[in-house]
Amino acid sequence: MKLRLVWLVLAVAAATAAAEPVLFHSYTLAVEPWGVADSDRGVGPDFVRFLAAQTGVPIKAEVRPYLRVIDGMRSGTNAINLGIPTEERERYGIPICEVATLKVSLVYLKEPGHAHPSARSFAGLAVGELRGSHTLDAFDRAVPHARVLLGDMDQGAKMLAAGRLDATVCVRPGCGNVLDEAGLAGKALGEWQLDVQPLRIYVSKSSALARDADAMGRLKQACESLEGHQEMRRLLAPYH
Repeated sequence: MKLRLVWLVLAVAAATAAAEPVLFHSYTLAVEPWGVADSDRGVGPDFVRFLAAQTGVPIKAEVRPYLRVIDGMRSGTNAINLGIPTEERERYGIPICEVATLKVSLVYLKEPGHAHPSARSFAGLAVGELRGSHTLDAFDRAVPHARVLLGDMDQGAKMLAAGRLDATVCVRPGCGNVLDEAGLAGKALGEWQLDVQPLRIYVSKSSALARDADAMGRLKQACESLEGHQEMRRLLAPYH
């Protein structure tokens, strides 16, 4: 009788576990406005939550440092996330849709003798770059300069205003807001555009989500839908 009861309990537990949907995790890089570390909000996690609500795919969206984002993609823990194409993302992830484009540039204070007619004119200068980001990889390889790693663009804008940097990274949308808040709106700013990069939703190749063709199809459809485009425009509207 006891043995039969044990088997019954095990059978019920197994059936319950099988009925519960798998919860997928999403880690967005902690770089504003894409991910805000202390609130798990931002364009990335908020858009992933929109996709989850539209498709019924259970996803917990969070914000994490760069190594957690990439390690999670490698292992499959970070099942779905928002980001730009990098060597690691392309190796570990499957791009399912493109949601926006980012414009990457360097901003500097216009002063006599500080003209920048080319990217190479920044050689030897102190340039602020986002820690954990790959937005300036090509520039780093092509132009020898002093890299100053930043926690966010706000730090770079404040250091630029204080004269502690010769130039700092500017990723639009979002950079304009940061420059305004740092008191640089009325200053004579120069801007040298370096690159335009696509912003994509990636699914980790190692995740269970990548092996769920139905869920993948629903997420792709929601991402590429009119509602998906409208939601991304809404999330990006406050930034320039």
